[in-house]
Amino acid sequence: MANTIAEFYSEELTDWSHNIDSCTQEIEEFEERLKEVIQRNNIPDIGAKVDHFQDMLTGILNKFLLHQEEIYRQEGKLRTDSTPVENSSITTETEKQQNLLRRGMQAAEKEYIDVKYACYDFLSGTLKK
Repeated sequence: MANTIAEFYSEELTDWSHNIDSCTQEIEEFEERLKEVIQRNNIPDIGAKVDHFQDMLTGILNKFLLHQEEIYRQEGKLRTDSTPVENSSITTETEKQQNLLRRGMQAAEKEYIDVKYACYDFLSGTLKK
């Protein structure tokens, strides 16, 4: 269990980084599946539909990558020589940034879930044809 605010925040940041890594891997897998649909090329006008889903995946991936950069910066504020800073060293600005990151990650994760299931729906419908 975390003993300081910095340790708690760091654990939260680590969890987000792992989630981003997992989502990034899934996005790459979706992109490969979408490429396979294009290669089969047996459905009229499929290119525009695939482009739409690729754009959605790229958009959410970019959001995750921006959050990852913010996570790295925030981690730097929480450690001194790989040691968590004391509670008294946590500034209001650091707390605000952690809260902004939290809200941003929640929104990005929710958006990703919507994109993910839209892709599943599209791919399963496409594979039936």
